[in-house]
Amino acid sequence: MQEKNQIKQLAEPLEQQLPRIWQHLAYYSNEQASQYLTLCVPANLTGQKQPHYPVILFAPDHATNRLSALLQLTRKGYAIAVIDGVEKRPLESFYSAARFLMLHAFKYQLDPNRIIAMGEGVGAYAATGAAFGTNEQKIQQEDVHTLPVRFRSCITIAGRFILDDKPQLTDLLGKGNLPPFLLLHGTADQVEDIQASQQLFDFLNQQEASVNFYKLQDCPHGSDAFFTPYMVDILADFIASSVKKGK
Repeated sequence: MQEKNQIKQLAEPLEQQLPRIWQHLAYYSNEQASQYLTLCVPANLTGQKQPHYPVILFAPDHATNRLSALLQLTRKGYAIAVIDGVEKRPLESFYSAARFLMLHAFKYQLDPNRIIAMGEGVGAYAATGAAFGTNEQKIQQEDVHTLPVRFRSCITIAGRFILDDKPQLTDLLGKGNLPPFLLLHGTADQVEDIQASQQLFDFLNQQEASVNFYKLQDCPHGSDAFFTPYMVDILADFIASSVKKGK
């Protein structure tokens, strides 16, 4: 026997539960073209009236889509900004995106003083170079003195750190202190040689920078192993340490 049609009333929680996502935000424009990013801001689960979140600026590997994986970090209280395509001008693009986030911090509830540089593959070159060369005008499209950029830490995944026709990262190193670094690389990566991360680790040690290097056993390029719950906890703990107020 068919049930009669019914009207049901539910009392579900009205508080925000899911991150807010803005797509296709133009962070740099000129007469030739525009560059865009996707911004994900955590749900407000803090009880604060208007919290401002540390933001992870992520330069992706051109062959890997990490948005769903990175969204796990919004549950840890971090905003995520993913740049579209940094291959042509990786360093300039990264700095322009960082300044966009700083200038629009109030609108999107971001903390402009707590930005983390992060990149994968070719994107790791952009993130690392930006952390190295914060005072280098030649690799920035905006005046470095008008709105200085400082990254609180840098995270690389399966990084490529030498690009044809691009500056050597070691040549960008300024006089200021380097932020803490976290390097991740799979031992079975056949796209980006793990020796590149090993060499960066050795260089950072020579500079007496704070650096940790995690080698993921049997992990190939682009693997989800970089974003298992355990690895997300490692990422979140590293970021939390680097963005402590007063540092």
